[in-house]
Amino acid sequence: MKHLLKKITGYLVFFALIIVCLTLYISYIKHEPVLTAIKEDAKKLLSFHKHTDTLEESEAIDRAIAIDSGLIDDRIPSDKTEPKKIESENKTNSEEKSNALSPVADNKNQNPAADASNKELTRKKLLDQVRKGVVIIKVKSYASTQNDLNAKAWSGTGFIVNLEKGLIATNHHVTGDMAVCTYEIKFSDGTTTTAKLNFFDPLLDFAFLTIDPKDFPTSSMALEFSKNPVKVNDTIYSMGNSAGDEFSTYKGTVFGIYESLGSFSEQSFRFSGLTVGGASGSPVFDEDGKVVGIIYGGKFVSGAALPISHVARALQSLSKGELPSRQSLGLVLRYDDLKDAVNVGALPAEAQTEYNKAFPTAHNKILVVDTRLVDSPASSQFMAGDIIWKIQGELIGPELARFDEIIDLKSDKAISLEIYREGKLISIEAKPYALTNDGAEKFIQFSGATWFDYNEKIRLMTGDKGPGVFISSADVTSPFKNLFKENFFGVSRPMKITHISGKAIQNLADLEKLIPELLTKKMFSIKFIDFLGQQSFGQTVSADRQERFLILKYDSKFDNPKAFSFNRKTLEWDIKELKGNNP
Repeated sequence: MKHLLKKITGYLVFFALIIVCLTLYISYIKHEPVLTAIKEDAKKLLSFHKHTDTLEESEAIDRAIAIDSGLIDDRIPSDKTEPKKIESENKTNSEEKSNALSPVADNKNQNPAADASNKELTRKKLLDQVRKGVVIIKVKSYASTQNDLNAKAWSGTGFIVNLEKGLIATNHHVTGDMAVCTYEIKFSDGTTTTAKLNFFDPLLDFAFLTIDPKDFPTSSMALEFSKNPVKVNDTIYSMGNSAGDEFSTYKGTVFGIYESLGSFSEQSFRFSGLTVGGASGSPVFDEDGKVVGIIYGGKFVSGAALPISHVARALQSLSKGELPSRQSLGLVLRYDDLKDAVNVGALPAEAQTEYNKAFPTAHNKILVVDTRLVDSPASSQFMAGDIIWKIQGELIGPELARFDEIIDLKSDKAISLEIYREGKLISIEAKPYALTNDGAEKFIQFSGATWFDYNEKIRLMTGDKGPGVFISSADVTSPFKNLFKENFFGVSRPMKITHISGKAIQNLADLEKLIPELLTKKMFSIKFIDFLGQQSFGQTVSADRQERFLILKYDSKFDNPKAFSFNRKTLEWDIKELKGNNP
């Protein structure tokens, strides 16, 4: 009997397992499309961790995933009207939105379902409008200071800002940071054209491309900029090429407006919402369709954007055919805690009261000097830890973008500042200097490396006083690859080349004169400075910034040296081949 019970129990367990397996299988079949979609979404998130989206990744995703959001009307207007700006339609949309969302006089006649439908219809019209001003940018790189690290092709986003001048705004890193590139623009109607680099900011991450205005589709619109700064908890949208999904749209909420995330001080705002590779250069716009910022980075669940005021000032100059004026004191600022500054005696308590009254939404943040650029006006007058209090008599608070604006407007004129240093209020007068892109508008390709002149970014990164010629990486077959031994900071880093074959190299002109002679050699010596240090046996790093010496073997028959110079008149890269002495 006992044996029989065991057998019956065994059969019952066996049948129960069969039932469970069948149930799981049916559930899997039922939910398989959902699970597949989740897996694919996870792949996308893990594959796009950079600001830009490489063409190879984009094509792979496009083949694997076909997404139709249904939120955007992709039809080409049948009427062939002239291109027009978004402002006129924004006004109409704002009126429609106001009418759709306005309270009905008689509460009894309110229809929640109708109101919701009107809101969705208004939102769809808004997205239809903005889409006409957004473009997809595909980039190919032919010379870059990051030879062995950067992709040769990538994609990002931009948006139309001036129809008459053919201007499109995007990020500097989308156009190529210290790189020679070509650009293809794709519009919302599917047509494409080529673009040229017009301007990029020397420090902040934005740039402008130019196309022939005749190439704009008749439906194209220039997006309007908001004159109101974003506030915490504002609802915003972004549209662009996120994860290679062209013209995809995300809705988010602003959660921080006083952030500084770059190497140079730049006020940014943060918002919730999916922001992955390819989204760089996307417009961030409010519920009226007006642009409030430009995305330059993110980490999947949140994004970072520059306030559109930076772009707006530059656009005013470019629209007049002038280069934007950019000035600097040589200060690198950061945000610090107001209360902490008072507690350590860096700021008097009465100043805290004045500050909180003037800036009730500052979130306890103040502007503090983080460092000063070597040999800049700031290097002799400011100290690390100084609290920026007033500029030109204006209490500046956390408004870093406003601080930059005041400096830009004071070209060649002294600026008065008031700072707190160890609790004492001090007055300072400093004269800003002009920022230029000269150091990023000429390159030389030689021996598997791209060479460039001393510039503002090198001054910040290395503390070098200049002048000098630099490389930051080399091809795997380049003899200069021997300089870039991996250390704690990775492979790519700035190297200053001071001598080649015993001859001093202070600028690209010196290198260009020497190249014909080097092409006749089988080997040559160099002296260089590695600013981040050389790693030796074990974990030791020598970062003494002293000259080092190497002998490099060179095979000129596999080299084709070229000089690239950006022509401001034609907006093209002029290319000059550098020949040797022997035929």
